[in-house]
Amino acid sequence: MTDSDLRRSVRRSAAVLLVPLSLLLIQIEVVTRNLPGVVESSLPGISRGIGLVLLIVALLYLLVSGARQLYRAADTPF
Repeated sequence: MTDSDLRRSVRRSAAVLLVPLSLLLIQIEVVTRNLPGVVESSLPGISRGIGLVLLIVALLYLLVSGARQLYRAADTPF
């Protein structure tokens, strides 16, 4: 495995891990709304915004990375 392949694999792994974590950030308001004793944030909605940004960035990276690899594979002869 070359150095660029290793970097790509690490970045893709990080992006795949960001997807469920960002979904958790998006849902945190719903989860904590009915829990007694949870202190509300002074900036409501910030976790949802960060979660949405992380989700979009991770999915876009995975899409572009996969499309780029597919494009490079299409140029190689059988």
